[in-house]
Amino acid sequence: MDFIVAVLFWSAVVGVVGAALWQQNFRRQFMNLAETQASRLDFLAKALPLKRDTQFQLRSQEEYVYHLDNMSLIEPRRAARVTRRSTDAVTVALAKGIYYTAAGGKSVSPEPEDELREIDRGTATFTTQRVVFVGSKQTREWDFAKLLGWDVGNGGRLMIAVSNRQKVSGIQMANRLDLMPDVVMQIAGQARDEGWEWAREACKMGAKKARAQAQFVRENTWAGEEKIAAFEKKLDEQDEIELAELAREEEAEQAANPSPIRKQVSRPRTHAEELEVVGEFFYKESFATLRDILETDGGTEHVVEAELRNDPDNPHSESGMAVAVFIRGLQVGHIPESLAPDVFEQLEPKGGAVTLGARLWLDYKESRPNKSSVTVYLDSRLQL
Repeated sequence: MDFIVAVLFWSAVVGVVGAALWQQNFRRQFMNLAETQASRLDFLAKALPLKRDTQFQLRSQEEYVYHLDNMSLIEPRRAARVTRRSTDAVTVALAKGIYYTAAGGKSVSPEPEDELREIDRGTATFTTQRVVFVGSKQTREWDFAKLLGWDVGNGGRLMIAVSNRQKVSGIQMANRLDLMPDVVMQIAGQARDEGWEWAREACKMGAKKARAQAQFVRENTWAGEEKIAAFEKKLDEQDEIELAELAREEEAEQAANPSPIRKQVSRPRTHAEELEVVGEFFYKESFATLRDILETDGGTEHVVEAELRNDPDNPHSESGMAVAVFIRGLQVGHIPESLAPDVFEQLEPKGGAVTLGARLWLDYKESRPNKSSVTVYLDSRLQL
């Protein structure tokens, strides 16, 4: 009995020590990774756009963002077929104490599943128009114009789906001494859709978040994946508050220097003027629903109908003559306050609402900040 108790005791001790060592190693790796991300993002927040550093010729209007060395090109490949022998044995009693066993069987060779394999190693370059992998044996290009979506995997993996390639492929870090590929992907998206100012702001906020994560793990010895995920959720909520404040500041600047009506010059349309909707940032759920309705992951433009509705009960309107904008019954923004009273008065004789053509830009759902936008086409039903 004493021996069994001793065995159980030392097994428990070994288990506790093993768990402590594993946790210590996990914390060290996590903090090193977070601090690496913060350091690189701090640099980009000040240095973007970087000097061009590509092994290939850039296209017209294409700008260099960043490159990652020592990357693996990964693609799905059919696993090797494995054949196994299936045996069925039947035993028959011939007489008391005498038995006969008849053995039979067949070969089974199930269809193998695809598995991700490393195809080559090289450099992944991110621009405002594409991701390009250049290796010693292979090259790959993922064009943003054909982007269907992308996904993040364990170990610094980034899988990218494009319409001109049947199977999803991607890149993976061979070490963690640089930015994670999905982080660079988001920076490239910001630079492409919103410009370098927003890209630098995204890097600044990303560095702040990475340092906060490292500090949380440093102060919480037994913080596992679930606790870290919960803490990241809180950080995301704080980011949303900061981004909302930035959106308010941008909207206030537009109100102070109103230029919401643009004459068409480079891309003539059937409509003479356009009216920029504001406040889209505060209706993220509406844009998420519209992405589902229009079956897109983002990065797409759509010509739709927008309904302008008088909103006299809006508590944020100084004039008390706010005008809300709806697409498919979902509010997506409002008319700038500087123009709202004029629009409000024109809508009153029309029952307080009018439906006009509009251009809807749906940003990628992963973008932070998400900059989906709406532009309304003006015609004879609404004059400004």
